Amino acid sequence: MLTEILLLNPVYVTIFWFFALIANNAKTHKPKVFLAWFMATASVLYLSHFFYFTQNYSIYVYLDSIYTLAYLLVYPMYHVYVRLLTVDSSFLVKSHGRYFIAPLLIFVAVLSGYLIMGYEKSLAFIVDILVSGNKAKGIHFYMKILFVTGRAVFILQTVLYLYLSYKLIKVNNLRLQDYYSNMEERRLNWVQFFNICLAFTSVSSGVLASLGRNFFLQNPWLLIFPSAVFTTMLFIIGLLGNKQKAIFTEVASVTEVTEEGKPPLRLKKRLEELFEKEMIYKNADLKIWDLTSMLGTNRTYVSKLINTEYGRNFCAHVNHYRIEHAKQLIEKNKNLSNEQIAELSGFGSLNSFYRSFQSVEGISVGAYRKQ
Repeated sequence: MLTEILLLNPVYVTIFWFFALIANNAKTHKPKVFLAWFMATASVLYLSHFFYFTQNYSIYVYLDSIYTLAYLLVYPMYHVYVRLLTVDSSFLVKSHGRYFIAPLLIFVAVLSGYLIMGYEKSLAFIVDILVSGNKAKGIHFYMKILFVTGRAVFILQTVLYLYLSYKLIKVNNLRLQDYYSNMEERRLNWVQFFNICLAFTSVSSGVLASLGRNFFLQNPWLLIFPSAVFTTMLFIIGLLGNKQKAIFTEVASVTEVTEEGKPPLRLKKRLEELFEKEMIYKNADLKIWDLTSMLGTNRTYVSKLINTEYGRNFCAHVNHYRIEHAKQLIEKNKNLSNEQIAELSGFGSLNSFYRSFQSVEGISVGAYRKQ
């Protein structure tokens, strides 16, 4: 009974997040939908574990090829999810299909082997070779080679995709400052945590694999550790992924540049009017696309305009006006609380206000108020 409970915990969590992510974001948030399918793949993976470790080999024999596909899809799917959060607007087979070539080829080879062997020889392969560790011969030797190849590909994927995803997230966190004035809930630092979790899980899986499946078959209570690790990690991933806001929403518009490559004077004046007279910085969730609509140009051009004319990125430009407004409020309305000042100045949160003020002014809000 203990074994069944421990093995099914990750299955329950992944199925829960699959339906939660699909139900709430089926049409509005493509990265979350893809994360839902990541959870579905993980549920297949852990359901296969359940049948293997409970020694239901007569059922597992039908699942082993699917299990092979599932565990080889985990890291490619994770990397595609990160790409959808950072650089790609939607999933396209043409763009992302290459990440799934190796898993699909190995899956077809394993499935073909099971179909050629038939039920009896397939069951013998599971019991005699995978479980008992006997020497493989004939078709069983071919299947054992595929088994080892799959594990080698998995290790290579782990290193490659964690590295690529780490680089994407690092670059993206810097680039977000050119798009959003409110960085809260948009930074992908939690995905770096996801990276660490996956790396830790991979190391744990490697240690567990070196012990052998039979080690856990003989000592089912030892499944407590991997069950707790995998269940907790998957739940946190689902929770944080469900909170993640959409990052890119590019809009189509027209670029306007003079022959000298400088922004038209009227465009710069209009930009200054929007900030100094209309005070658009008070919108706590102001995005660069809001500004492009007001100026009638595109995101790349507005970003370049702010950078070349003021030497700042979009986030810093907006926060410059917010901080100046906050300083005026502090000087003229000494009874206002920090929370009120942050809200009236357009900051999305009190922490964001504190961080920005310290970064720009070089002193804390409290020290400035005492002055």
